[in-house]
Amino acid sequence: MLNQLKRILEDSGLSQLFEVKEENDRTSFPNPHVAYRVQFNLYRIRAFELWGDVNAFEFRIYYGSKLNPFLKQRLFEIPGAKNSTNRKIDYKTNDYVALAKMIKDILLEKEIMEVCKSTSDIAKISQFEGLVLKDIDVTDATVLGRPIEWSQIIAIYEDDSEENILKEELSKSGVYLQRSKDGASRYVGSAYGGGGILGRWMKHLTSNGNAHHLNLFVLENGYNEIEFLVLELLDDGTDIMQREVMWKKTLATVNRGPYNSIQLNRN
Repeated sequence: MLNQLKRILEDSGLSQLFEVKEENDRTSFPNPHVAYRVQFNLYRIRAFELWGDVNAFEFRIYYGSKLNPFLKQRLFEIPGAKNSTNRKIDYKTNDYVALAKMIKDILLEKEIMEVCKSTSDIAKISQFEGLVLKDIDVTDATVLGRPIEWSQIIAIYEDDSEENILKEELSKSGVYLQRSKDGASRYVGSAYGGGGILGRWMKHLTSNGNAHHLNLFVLENGYNEIEFLVLELLDDGTDIMQREVMWKKTLATVNRGPYNSIQLNRN
């Protein structure tokens, strides 16, 4: 059934508007379904899914809590829409490729794109007030190895909603990596105590600190070229500094000499 979903998205051209995050085949579950989960996007759509079995299924759009109301209304007006509850819109039709084409056409409308841009998250804290923040699914608590961009860190930090379980996970202690998007330049750090990893990342963004080589890389390239990742989450009783040293050795991030734009730890 996953192949059916991918074929619907590809034949309609809908998949061209999104970058795939992961594909899930859960046809063996009590409520069988498959999902094509997508990366953060302008529309705050999280996934396209098929529910049922190979002979009788329904199409579903799963979206974030901040989906623009006008876009939601337009999607629900598409023929075949059954219901819209709890961040899901379900459709039943005889031609799912045509359905997906209608969804694609709505998403490409100039008015829809403009209203979605206008309802983007705007930073509220004084250091970043007014910046447009990139969308991220805060209901997905996956953190290990998940690349997160600087503006998404601010969005996670400022979101105090109950559904923000990602903030809860990132507020734990652990070891993290800052790396260039090509993976060549790397900096390993650790966080423990109040605020956890998320708090430490916010400190990186609000003050340069004493990470000399990292600071030079940021001055040279900007934070748009850096991804933040969690290497491991640790209990406060763990020797976190020892784990940090281990990761620095494993990833060869230490350079005690002049800045070389690659190894961004000085100790």
